[in-house]
Amino acid sequence: MVTKQLLRVLFVVTLLTALIGTGTGALAASGDPVLPGEVRVDATFESIGVVWFIAGDDNLDSTMTLEFRTTGSSTWLPGAIAMRAYPTIRVQDGPLGINSWGASALFLEPGTSYDLRLTLTDPDGGGMVRTVTGITRTVPVPDPAGTTRFVVPGSGGGTGTQVDPFRGLQAAADAANPGDELRIAAGTYAPFEITRSGEPGRPIAFTGPESGEAIIDGAGTTRGVVTVGRWDRTTSDIIVAGLTIESGRWGIDAQNTRDLLISDNIIRDVDFGILNRRGNANELNQTITDNVITGRTPWPGSGIPSERGIDLRGTGNVVRYNRVQFFGDCISVQPFTGPSYGNDVYGNDVSYCVDDGIEIDYNQANVRVWRNRVTNARMGVSVQPIRGGPAYIVRNEFFNLESVPIKMHNYTTGFVVAHNTGVKNGDGHGDNGAMWRNAIFRNNLFIGTRYAFEFTTVADEGFRDFDNNAWGTTQAIGGPSAPWFKWDNVRYSRIGDLPAGVEDKGVEVTMADLLSPTLPPAWNVASPPGTASLQLVSGSAAIDRGAQLANLNDGFAIAGNPDIGAFEFGKPMPTYGPRSGPGDPGPADPDAVTVGMVDPDTGLWRLRDSIGVVTSFYYGNPGDLPFAGDWDCDGVDTPGLYRQSDGYVYLRNANTQGNAGIKFFFGNPGDIPLAGDFNGDDCDTVSIYRPSEARIYIINELGSDDGGLGAADYSYLFGNVGDKPFVADFDGDGVDTVGLHRESTGFMYYRNTNSTGIAHAQFYFGDPGDRVIAGDWNASGSDSPGVFRPSAGRVYLRYTNTQGNADDEIVWGNDRWLPIAGAFHLH
Repeated sequence: MVTKQLLRVLFVVTLLTALIGTGTGALAASGDPVLPGEVRVDATFESIGVVWFIAGDDNLDSTMTLEFRTTGSSTWLPGAIAMRAYPTIRVQDGPLGINSWGASALFLEPGTSYDLRLTLTDPDGGGMVRTVTGITRTVPVPDPAGTTRFVVPGSGGGTGTQVDPFRGLQAAADAANPGDELRIAAGTYAPFEITRSGEPGRPIAFTGPESGEAIIDGAGTTRGVVTVGRWDRTTSDIIVAGLTIESGRWGIDAQNTRDLLISDNIIRDVDFGILNRRGNANELNQTITDNVITGRTPWPGSGIPSERGIDLRGTGNVVRYNRVQFFGDCISVQPFTGPSYGNDVYGNDVSYCVDDGIEIDYNQANVRVWRNRVTNARMGVSVQPIRGGPAYIVRNEFFNLESVPIKMHNYTTGFVVAHNTGVKNGDGHGDNGAMWRNAIFRNNLFIGTRYAFEFTTVADEGFRDFDNNAWGTTQAIGGPSAPWFKWDNVRYSRIGDLPAGVEDKGVEVTMADLLSPTLPPAWNVASPPGTASLQLVSGSAAIDRGAQLANLNDGFAIAGNPDIGAFEFGKPMPTYGPRSGPGDPGPADPDAVTVGMVDPDTGLWRLRDSIGVVTSFYYGNPGDLPFAGDWDCDGVDTPGLYRQSDGYVYLRNANTQGNAGIKFFFGNPGDIPLAGDFNGDDCDTVSIYRPSEARIYIINELGSDDGGLGAADYSYLFGNVGDKPFVADFDGDGVDTVGLHRESTGFMYYRNTNSTGIAHAQFYFGDPGDRVIAGDWNASGSDSPGVFRPSAGRVYLRYTNTQGNADDEIVWGNDRWLPIAGAFHLH
């Protein structure tokens, strides 16, 4: 006979088995055991997050670890730090009410299956091991087996064929079917709405032209310029790529959208760039990538403007490689209703944000923010609050902020801040008197001009785990012995004076530990993005002083202990912003000609190539004139300097700091150097333009051994006294010739031969005060001009030697810098 006691035992076993699902583990024997429940898995392109919901463990002594491997592999790798959410902790206005563990596997390969092993332990019993599977996503593409249809400007009609294209985008959208790619011709279009859905693997794709612009002109509408979806239904599997969207309240109004790709667009003159306007948490797996989004919210501004550059709801969203400027919040993945899981924000270049650079408020678990640059904003990343976590904030760069790098308000809980670098006026970091806890700070570098950090609140519960960070300030408060730090609202003079358990392995740093961290005089004075270089210099106290962090250090070429801060010493800089020009979804050519900048006051060179690799180094003396050329005929352009005071030329055959490998003199003091291949032998030499004579002196060899070159091979007159010279292969014949920019009129003049005569062509491009460069910007085989406008901190490139507007615009440089062009091959 089965006794009542045995029935009771069987019932308990059955209940616990139902709670823990499949896996291995021991049941609780006594005490306050953890009771495992369901596991949630959310995947993006490079990350997989897991949330293990639990019951019990009211004494909070359970732990969880995550390991991962590619499916079929035998090697397990550690995942990132896990975080516990528990019901009783206060978040914002009341108890959190969530009981779970969460963790992420980071820096994964897209389109790959991974096994994830979760180990839950509790000294009171109830722990177990469970293995689940997640598959990283791939970026949606038009259906290769779908139907290609064509669109031209118009107001209705057409069948979408090449001979009878749709006339207007609304006609195309109304007729679109799953698998259709709607190729949009250059021209100007009226606003339109997309209400039809594609299907998985068969999206409806609206793609811009290969040349020219397809402009969707909102004409000042108070609604959306492009509307995707409706308020009363889900719209899915849509691609919007390669368009120029302008002049409206909302650039793209995306309602209840899932599996949406918005890629390689220019969105400008809008209050909101891309907006999920409905607040019902219905959105899923939206990807916003490689766009340039420019608002109209003045910076520095005041208050908290409502306008946002990218404003998404829901779960599984990826915001990457965008350039976003002039909004209240530049990027936000803040849910208004319902939980939000598994959002990624990385590779973005955000600036001129009146409030937050990046906002991840109210995310519940596995929101990840890495390798972004935030410049000229009130806050760097806002976590007010995280609802239990984890949130990971890793290897971001913050410069010239009004307030703090990480905004930790509203009783936020459950976040990891690791390997970030920030330099700002005021405190290097602080909490603004707000409550925050269950936070880990590791391997960060923050420098201010007041306290290095000022944390004034005492945690009401939970933990604050600070170590292996680098802190600095440009001044001591009140004198040499005054405090650098404030912890729990108590002042401490130096890092060694902090309480035990706070920065036991931390280090002190100064501005001299960074390559070029010069701040503007106040936070409300703009620093053009990229002006500062926050890389470590040789000998910095932060080198090799970081802690090993499972998974968070993966993929960053670390030898030994990691460096503190966002950048490993001597390694290339990351890509910030679009990886290729908006409207060009193809990969950038790593060998293309790009624009570098040189600060003539300091000799600091900043070079970057078209796939986003950046390097900085010092070369030359103040006042030297910089240029670049291929001195050793290997196809790589490297630095050159012309010292106008004595006519000396200094050349180097590597894009690194070091001494000149070639030096000689040529010309007279006051001459302007001209670097180019003037005889078509694939090797560059240095010729000169003499402004006092409007004469060009060409020589087809390089000097050496500190000697002079002697007479030019030939010389000729071209232009007027005062014209600014530049060198280009205007006709694509392999021989460089000289062009001139007449600042008084903005006209460009050039000849296709190095000989006296009138210009072969002339056209208007640029403004007085612009600094001229030239290069083959679009791999067409011939060179065309570009101008750097110091007052705007922008480079404008023209793809043809004709009059017209710029074909591309780059935010780059400041009023001190001199532009150079070259194929720098930094990759």
